[in-house]
Amino acid sequence: MGKEIAEILSERLNAQVDVKGKLLVIPDTVNGRKLGVKDVKLQLKHALHHLDLSEDYRVLEEHHRFRIVKIVEKEKVVERKGTTPAPAQSLPYFFPGR
Repeated sequence: MGKEIAEILSERLNAQVDVKGKLLVIPDTVNGRKLGVKDVKLQLKHALHHLDLSEDYRVLEEHHRFRIVKIVEKEKVVERKGTTPAPAQSLPYFFPGR
């Protein structure tokens, strides 16, 4: 997956993107133009969409470092529908005999 993303990014950013293990190394400037954080994040999102991975992964940015994280869906908790308690149970002071 890393090589495919690197190829797409190098085409779209017109920059040499290197793969080192799990890391993609993207230069700060291309042809004298500084790459913005938003531009790189947007291109990463485009690359994931192009590889049909945008439903399973998302791009996070922290201090000019990007992480591609798998989306973990939480199990939906089914609420149990109960019954309304009898007035004698919820308002005992109105029913002193109980």
